[in-house]
Amino acid sequence: MNGISFTTLCQIVSVSRVSISSMNEMRKKDKSENYDVKACAPDHLSLEELETCIYIIKQGGAVDPDSAEEKLPCAKVLVVARKGDDIVGVGVIKRIRRGYASRIAERSGALFDLDIPELGYVAVDYKHRRQGVSQRIVAELIRNEGRLFATTSDDYMKKTLTKAGFTQKGHEWGGQRDQLSLWIKD
Repeated sequence: MNGISFTTLCQIVSVSRVSISSMNEMRKKDKSENYDVKACAPDHLSLEELETCIYIIKQGGAVDPDSAEEKLPCAKVLVVARKGDDIVGVGVIKRIRRGYASRIAERSGALFDLDIPELGYVAVDYKHRRQGVSQRIVAELIRNEGRLFATTSDDYMKKTLTKAGFTQKGHEWGGQRDQLSLWIKD
């Protein structure tokens, strides 16, 4: 092999893979910088903008659309991602709901403080997915928050939550569509 040992060749391939992985992460970060991601109160959005947020959440298919329509305007914090003038992503910090949190604790088998808010409704328009937008939405949501919990069945969202400092607690349980898991950020 032209004087290159097998071990050296393996090291070169390994370094190349790390470099490619790093470059892919940088490209993803560069792509997400094309988006304006900001927190606001739900009442600062027009009715049309709220409807766009609800449409994106429905498009994601992970939550009950009626619940999103009812609870999105009551969110504690709302973050929207825009590309130009278009809303392409959304996420919220929901108000504290002790009864709901209690049911999640029971289903997951994990005890946690029932007086912490939930991070939820994180969704990105399908044309803008896999660009790091959800990571930026979650980062903006948690920027001024303390402890939070979240539930998800989506593998990509699990990675996003992990990168944001959440850890999975308890065991998975059957949701309406898939197996859900509980994530806590202390």
